[in-house]
Amino acid sequence: MADGKKLTDRFLVALFKRGKTEYIPISYLKFEGDKVLAKGETDRLPSLLAEMVGKGILEEKISEYRLLSDPFA
Repeated sequence: MADGKKLTDRFLVALFKRGKTEYIPISYLKFEGDKVLAKGETDRLPSLLAEMVGKGILEEKISEYRLLSDPFA
């Protein structure tokens, strides 16, 4: 399981870049996050996704998300 890593927008951007489809469901993000993040970190996923949508980094379409821009590139 996890060694205390925190959920960050940088982590989410990396997951989107690794994804194999244009839109990624929240279930995939939670599944992948649970593999490497500290216990309970993925509970913050909905609020962080909403924040990133608000900043124009992600687009939401029927509970699936797409990366619009990489703020770390």
